[in-house]
Amino acid sequence: MDVKEYCSQMDMKLSGWKAYIDEVIQAADRLPAGERKALAPMVERLQPLLQALDAELELLKTSCPADWSPQRKSVESNLRELHDTLKRLSEKTHGPLVPDSLAWVSS
Repeated sequence: MDVKEYCSQMDMKLSGWKAYIDEVIQAADRLPAGERKALAPMVERLQPLLQALDAELELLKTSCPADWSPQRKSVESNLRELHDTLKRLSEKTHGPLVPDSLAWVSS
């Protein structure tokens, strides 16, 4: 796979994650006030993850590095944190906020 194709695939993957996080935040915003307040710390943790994804997407669009390994650790760390946060949100809301399968997070 050439660099341009790799960057295009990473762009699609990160854009998908970003869109999903946005959907989770919007779903949380639609919850009743009491539930929203209880979940606020976890939902607030999603904002820095969105910012990190934005930074990675900007890097892909502006420079498309031939070696992605320095960013890979950061992306993997953010994905682990995203997985944990979504799992806790799902448990707290008994599943309606977050889909059952979080397999996309680790793919």
